[in-house]
Amino acid sequence: MNIYQFIDSKDIRNYLQDIKYKFTVPETAFLIYMSRRATLNEKFDAWQEIIDTMPDCSMGERLNMEEIPSFHKFLTEYIALLKKLLELFYRSGNAVYTYAFYEKEENRFGSVWEFEWVEEGNLFSDYQTAISYLKKHYQEEPFKRLRFTKQYFSGAEDVSEKKLTLEMNHDLAILSVDEQGMLNDFQTDLFMIFEGMWFAFPTPFRRGDILINRVISEKPFVLNDIHTWGSKEMLENGYSEEDGMVKNADKTVERLTKHGDTSDMNYSGCYVNENARNGFYVFSEVFWNYLYLEQYTGPLIGEQRALTSLASYLSPDREKRISEELLCNTVHYYFMEEQCRRNRKFIEQEYTAEGKKLAGLQVNEPKENEPC
Repeated sequence: MNIYQFIDSKDIRNYLQDIKYKFTVPETAFLIYMSRRATLNEKFDAWQEIIDTMPDCSMGERLNMEEIPSFHKFLTEYIALLKKLLELFYRSGNAVYTYAFYEKEENRFGSVWEFEWVEEGNLFSDYQTAISYLKKHYQEEPFKRLRFTKQYFSGAEDVSEKKLTLEMNHDLAILSVDEQGMLNDFQTDLFMIFEGMWFAFPTPFRRGDILINRVISEKPFVLNDIHTWGSKEMLENGYSEEDGMVKNADKTVERLTKHGDTSDMNYSGCYVNENARNGFYVFSEVFWNYLYLEQYTGPLIGEQRALTSLASYLSPDREKRISEELLCNTVHYYFMEEQCRRNRKFIEQEYTAEGKKLAGLQVNEPKENEPC
């Protein structure tokens, strides 16, 4: 099996190939599940290939996962359950179909890093009418993914708790199926099994790398740590032996190995952000999921240039590390310079040449990264 096609991060994919990482059966099945690029049919084929060509195994009970006595049996039942949900989605009944696009949204500051679900508000009584409408009117639109929802009704007008949701790519191929209120307890446990797993896959990243999360956002950030790192990796990435994170790292990884789930597949990093009240600012946060991380190869423009200073400050290489004083001064400089550039652009666009002359200004519209 070419398991690497299901690893969405090209950097992690290439790294695991380079070190010739040996995947277990549960790891292989989990990576297939976690892919956000592979279609559901491709996942069905890959899980079936595991059943046909890889040895069976068991997996012990975890905090949020039932015991799996036979992985082959689990995968067979899991595939059947997803196919049953697909059949229910296609079947017309007491329900309406709606859809939303996952596309870039520009905020009031002109940032287009983030993706958001945008509801269209159209309602359809059956799947075929809805999909035909989408193919006719929207397939040329630049959306990244599509969320297709079937909302059931409990009566003539009352909305039911039951709901089915498909996520599709731009070609309208199904990527995943989700449900609400459709399954019994046994089926729910089966449906959620992969969510109860956690694995520590090796990654090529170091503290201070400027990365992006391909699934969540295209906004670059500076990596602080990955929650798969034990004390050895923390020390190799420039943390002090006296740091509380280093002292607790091995116990944390041990706990996650036994009881962690997909919500723990995390990393932490520093972003540059802005809002109307505070302007530009740096914040550090824990984010999901480290499997989707890649090196950022684009240009750093405007206030995002401050990431270069943050990366140097956090670098595990002492000869490349800058002082806290230099960090503060350069970040402040980048923020003020970008604000100055925006103010110049605003004045140039909003006021007449005569008005600017009377105010004593000689302003030309600034170029990106041009000093004030």
